[in-house]
Amino acid sequence: MINYTGISESRAAPVAARIASKNNQTLIIVSTDLRAKRLAEDLSFFSDKKIITMYGEDNHFFSYDAKNHDVLIRRLSALKALTDGEEVIIISPVSAAIKHLPPHSSTENHEIRLSIGEETDLINLSERLTVLGYERYGIVEGRGQFSIRGGILDIFTPDCDNPYRIEFFGNEIDSMREFDPINQRSIKNVDSVNIYPAHEIVGSEDFYRDGIEKIKAEYHRHASLLRKKAVSKRKAAGGADEDASAELLEIAADNVIKTAGELEEKILELGNLQIRDSYLGYFFDSTEYLWDYMRGGAVIIDDPDRIYELLDVRYKEAGNDFEVMLSRGQVVPKDMETVSGTKDFMKVLTADGPFNEIAIFTPIPKKIRGVDSLDKIYNISSRQPLSFNGKMNVFESELKLYLKKGYEINLLLSSDEKLSNMREFVERSGELGARMGNIHFHIGSLTQGIDYPDEKKVWISENDIFARKKSTKKRKFRDKGRSIASFSDLHEGDYVVHEYHGIGRFEGINQLTVDGEIRDYIKIKYAGNDMLYVPVEQMDIVQKYIGNDDSVPKINKLSGGEWKLTKAKAKAAISEMASDLIELYAKRASTSGYSFGEDTVWQKEFEDSFPFTETDDQLKATEEIKADMQKPLAMDRLLLGDVGFGKTEVAARAIFKCLAEGKQAALLVPTTILANQHYYTLKERFENFPVKVDVLSRFKSKKQQEAIVEKLAAGSVDFIVGTHRLLSKDIKFKDLGLLVVDEEQRFGVDDKERIKKYKANVDVLTLSATPIPRTLNMSLTGIKDMSVIEEPPEERYPVQTYVLEQDDELIRDVIEREAGRGGQVYVVYN
Repeated sequence: MINYTGISESRAAPVAARIASKNNQTLIIVSTDLRAKRLAEDLSFFSDKKIITMYGEDNHFFSYDAKNHDVLIRRLSALKALTDGEEVIIISPVSAAIKHLPPHSSTENHEIRLSIGEETDLINLSERLTVLGYERYGIVEGRGQFSIRGGILDIFTPDCDNPYRIEFFGNEIDSMREFDPINQRSIKNVDSVNIYPAHEIVGSEDFYRDGIEKIKAEYHRHASLLRKKAVSKRKAAGGADEDASAELLEIAADNVIKTAGELEEKILELGNLQIRDSYLGYFFDSTEYLWDYMRGGAVIIDDPDRIYELLDVRYKEAGNDFEVMLSRGQVVPKDMETVSGTKDFMKVLTADGPFNEIAIFTPIPKKIRGVDSLDKIYNISSRQPLSFNGKMNVFESELKLYLKKGYEINLLLSSDEKLSNMREFVERSGELGARMGNIHFHIGSLTQGIDYPDEKKVWISENDIFARKKSTKKRKFRDKGRSIASFSDLHEGDYVVHEYHGIGRFEGINQLTVDGEIRDYIKIKYAGNDMLYVPVEQMDIVQKYIGNDDSVPKINKLSGGEWKLTKAKAKAAISEMASDLIELYAKRASTSGYSFGEDTVWQKEFEDSFPFTETDDQLKATEEIKADMQKPLAMDRLLLGDVGFGKTEVAARAIFKCLAEGKQAALLVPTTILANQHYYTLKERFENFPVKVDVLSRFKSKKQQEAIVEKLAAGSVDFIVGTHRLLSKDIKFKDLGLLVVDEEQRFGVDDKERIKKYKANVDVLTLSATPIPRTLNMSLTGIKDMSVIEEPPEERYPVQTYVLEQDDELIRDVIEREAGRGGQVYVVYN
């Protein structure tokens, strides 16, 4: 066991990389998810090895019906890499590292291998996949999912970047290929596929039965003990039936029996495998930890004091929660054995495990809790370089000082262009240029710079030079092509529309014998007792009915001309609308708009100041919008993207392009709250540039509003954020170049008419997460241009979602816990 002292934060990365280079596998245990993420970013610069960052784990005993798989899938990827002996660095928050796991031998015999030409029954295979923890979906989108459509099996295993499509001819596997889940296009053909379990706990029905019997025996034993205590309480109270404490014990005993029954049902139904995690001790005689899955290598403990501090609080909170649930009869004492805490972490420090060495990183030399003796202590002198905040004269002086001291200087830049500019800057300085051999330039990033005075080496990151904390981790590029969407799965009772017969009700899929052949038919019920059977091969002429509200549609008759008349009226209305739109957009196309110029240096600087890595969709949408703005015709583009996918940043870049040419820009939003939110967000984005930003809403007094209106007309306000107040008759701009409309569907009819007036000769960008059907249809048919952001931001932490029965006490406990840690709680209610 070796203690490396004098290192913390980014300074840990080079030492960790050095240790990892000597070992096939390295497990780094850190305190929190955030620390794991930052260390992974720093380590990726110093090491070429595969890095898997795990998510933290929570202790939960409440009986949920469903939970998302994100944390589980990341854990399975790490476990598989370790058990396969893969060269890998695992960075794990301590809560994930000390989680109790099944013995790794328990999953070794549950792999399914499929090859081209072999025969297997698809129905039986579906059942086996469910046992292995896979969830069946209509379309495969994430790891741990599979779907079956006819003779096609799609499956996404936890260890792969893309899912596989396996096509059957009868029971024989005819073809296999890897495909992109976004655009459904094939990537490459394969000869075989190894399907690993999508959960750690897998076994036969008898295996689960044995575990259930142990749970029931323990729960019934505890219930019996509670009832005996209740009898003793009553005896001590002189036999009084009304003794409150005795009554609570009996209620708890009843709840224990009820909980045992619920657990039996949930564990055996195979629909909620993750609930078994809390009851691991009933299925296995012994459990293991993450480090037990390693095949040699090293374990690194990063700042054990922080880890102990976090674990002590975490275990105390878990114990308090457990006591409450114990008093309610929702758990039994044995369940607490699977709650991980300080004692579990200390086992890695004393374990005679499958790894070669243990390294402990500490900021200063000190006694390490749980460690009796150390083999070696290395004192490393390290510090963080200055933050220059863009002051290049100070930066130049510091580089000269480093060179005088005989340092090797490493400068980290995020792009080739910035690296080239930095090289030119250094070359222009006579003293620095003369000693270019001691200055090295790299593409990369660190959260903080690193200075090793003893080794006379320094790494200075772009973050240190320009005071920007921009993540530069490369994103995996996906060629989306044409994304494939699908209608929701049909359920009996749903209303459907047949292209030739109109609206009916879906009654299920029936097998009928026609001309001696058994075929599947979609059964649709129409008015009266009319029934229509549609072969599944003709499913393209049947669509799910989508109405404007929840009202029940009028069902058509199979005979008569009612549906033909309805279609004729719709065609006439469409023709009239199309005529109006053609006239409107023809007029718009013939009207000249302002043609913005190419991007300026300021534009590049503004975009580079964004503190996060843009998604490919964001970059594509930005280029499409800027290309429109540079045309002589007025832009009218819809930017479509889910909440939190970065529409505001794309809009900010368009706004800045407008402002950089001396024109004004306006952002129109439907609510006062949203106006304030956008105002503060964009004001912060523009604060380093000479841009005057203001907001116009009911939060401003009448006098303040009048002053803002005057400034808009005079041109002394460059960018205005406002509600429908911006559409008032007294609003006049000196030179409006761009109007951005957020969630246009939430404005009234009159407001939309006023917005139209702007569209004649001003560039208009509409942002929406849920566009109105007409606006979306216009975009899809090419009348209106559309940019789509489908890609979520990189490295978003998974949202832990639990589906469970109404439980007011549980909701109170969750709120109290979140408030206790200084977090926030939002209660969404209908």
